Amino acid sequence: MNTKSKVINVAIYFLICVLAAVISSSFAFHNGKKEAKVIAVDFDVEDFKVDEREPKYKFMPAELSNYICDLCDELKLDSDLVVAHLLVENSAFNPDAIHRNENGTLDLGMFQLNDRYLWTAFKNDYWFFENVELNPFNWKHNTYIALHLMADLHEELKIQDDAIMAYNGGRGAVMNGTIKPSTYEYLKKVKNNIYLLKNCEE
Repeated sequence: MNTKSKVINVAIYFLICVLAAVISSSFAFHNGKKEAKVIAVDFDVEDFKVDEREPKYKFMPAELSNYICDLCDELKLDSDLVVAHLLVENSAFNPDAIHRNENGTLDLGMFQLNDRYLWTAFKNDYWFFENVELNPFNWKHNTYIALHLMADLHEELKIQDDAIMAYNGGRGAVMNGTIKPSTYEYLKKVKNNIYLLKNCEE
């Protein structure tokens, strides 16, 4: 075999190796996407339906309570913390809730996700479903993104108080020390709810 043939064979072998690596990494990526979808069942169902399991939080619809607890188990989040947020954000558990902020942005749905970030950062970072159109007024969609956001904030900021305030006022404000008085008030309400949830039977 002459030198030219050897070079060609080495080049072909190298290309085959690169192609195999790309296919392997792509397969692993899509498997990861599929794993993220396991907890998010019946995404096309917007209304609450009968859930025969005994809910942990009896003051809210059973399916909402059980979905929050299931997702918290998946994300290693404290469900009392999540519900404490929800009781401040939307104590009526209204999936169609809309709140207009002073800066003109809107807080939407079950966990009052801000529309400034919903269709950009939140959707890009926490929405794993390419074939499902995100609907902030579908309570499962909204809850799914909200809990992934909370888990991300707790992992990044480490301190619970900081993560709670970042959910309300933004992680930038917490990291830069530009926290508004309303965010401190939000923190106080959430922590009070956590205390009540952990110290009351119902």
